[in-house]
Amino acid sequence: MALARLGRDDHRLAISAADCATLEPLASAWLARGVSLDYLTTALTAGLPARIDSPAGLLHRRLTDKIPPHIPRTAESRSPDTKEPTHEALLVECTNCRRPGPPQALPDGLCRPCHHAHTHGGDPTTPTPDEVAAVKAHVANLRNLLKPV
Repeated sequence: MALARLGRDDHRLAISAADCATLEPLASAWLARGVSLDYLTTALTAGLPARIDSPAGLLHRRLTDKIPPHIPRTAESRSPDTKEPTHEALLVECTNCRRPGPPQALPDGLCRPCHHAHTHGGDPTTPTPDEVAAVKAHVANLRNLLKPV
């Protein structure tokens, strides 16, 4: 297992068989989330301190704190007999303006206005016509409130 190999890769992470058995469920949770053994090993060994007093404690902490998010299975990774979900509720955000939308509506991570501005060299912070109209209506309302009675 990857945990037992850590001590061979870096002597500071040498742990006993009992420690391996204790940490195994945590490592298995990582693997159940779709990470590879190489990714797990890299995540556990990256940025190690110069001195490690408790390798099992350090590994337990890293396995607990750095666990990656659960990634839903994609259509390609499903087995042929798995039924397709009837409703996908996955939303993503535009990387520029943070506007939410379905993944299909955000090619390259950008919503339509930001994508258009990016590809045509415009300013991505330029307001949409609806936003301009809303500001104008708000200003007109404020002017009406400031009129003497």
